[in-house]
Amino acid sequence: MAVLCSGGDAPGMNAFLRAVVRLGLNRHHRPVYGIRDGYRGLVRAARQVGGDGEALIGLCQDIERQVGNRGLIDAQQCIIQMDHASVSGIMGKGGTILGSARCLEFHKPQVRREVIDLLEKLQIGGLIVCGGDGSLSGARLLAQESNLRIIGVPATIDNDLQFTEMSLGVDTAVHTLVWAVDHFIDTARSHRRVMVLETMGRESGDLARMAALASGAEMVITPESGPMTEPRMRELAQRIEGAMTRGRGHAIVLIAEGVKFEPAQNRNGAYVLRDAFQSYFGREGAPFPDLEVRPSVLGHLQRGGHATPGDCILAARFAEEAWKSLLDPQAKSGITALRYNKVEIVPFGCEDLPERAVHSRAMDTLHDDLANW
Repeated sequence: MAVLCSGGDAPGMNAFLRAVVRLGLNRHHRPVYGIRDGYRGLVRAARQVGGDGEALIGLCQDIERQVGNRGLIDAQQCIIQMDHASVSGIMGKGGTILGSARCLEFHKPQVRREVIDLLEKLQIGGLIVCGGDGSLSGARLLAQESNLRIIGVPATIDNDLQFTEMSLGVDTAVHTLVWAVDHFIDTARSHRRVMVLETMGRESGDLARMAALASGAEMVITPESGPMTEPRMRELAQRIEGAMTRGRGHAIVLIAEGVKFEPAQNRNGAYVLRDAFQSYFGREGAPFPDLEVRPSVLGHLQRGGHATPGDCILAARFAEEAWKSLLDPQAKSGITALRYNKVEIVPFGCEDLPERAVHSRAMDTLHDDLANW
């Protein structure tokens, strides 16, 4: 069996790798190969071998000779046979020791064919792909085009995969955002400011929504609530000004990166919102003409850091379910998913969770009712 991490890194990938390797070695007595740099590493290894039998023998010898940490140290070795020591001490570390990358070449059918041929020659019957939407799309194509057993594992802080309630990395990212809000609040209170913080999340507002609920941020703006127009931004500014009039001394506004604007904007949403708020607060006759609005784009800060216990536990549950499916001769390829607090395998191309959209709206309503306006 082989495992790779693909696309953007997410906290919990290392915990998942550790769980996969330890379960393979300790419970199932099966070797586990780690693939360096995701699909890119597979493509590189496939091209190194090509149709050359001697090159294939050389690759197998390298894998057998440089096991575990020795293979990980050699940056040129794309396929490493993992051992206990190679995953020791990585449980809570962010990122992934295998490396992760995006590989546009993998969109080409002939490139995927080369990878499938290599995996078959190495007698690898199962592949676990840990990543987000694009990575799992690649896994689906491999499953369709080969006899390999492919298991996808959702790992993205965006939490934008509709078939699972939670992906690896989300819990850690929410904790990081709460930590950031706690630090911004100190300055906001001290200087009577409005802080506009932009979160990640792509087209989903889940990350911003959960962070707002957990941190007590006064306002959260998500893509699901529709595009931001000038009247709408003015209405939000009026809400903040009204709260200030009633004695509030600051405001924290979270805006998800996927929020659209009308007319369309080329800048980060936090800066567009800052300009709109500042224009409103500085108008003639405004009660707080000196009220400052400070934007911050939190960026990749959210993707790093020590994985939370929640992510480490979810990683172990996903790993166990992946192995269970790989060793079941009656099972098919699919993706691990957390649904109603139960981990299960759902097929590639599965239907969305019908409750997700309703759940998002309910969380928005809950936050608005908790906000102190």
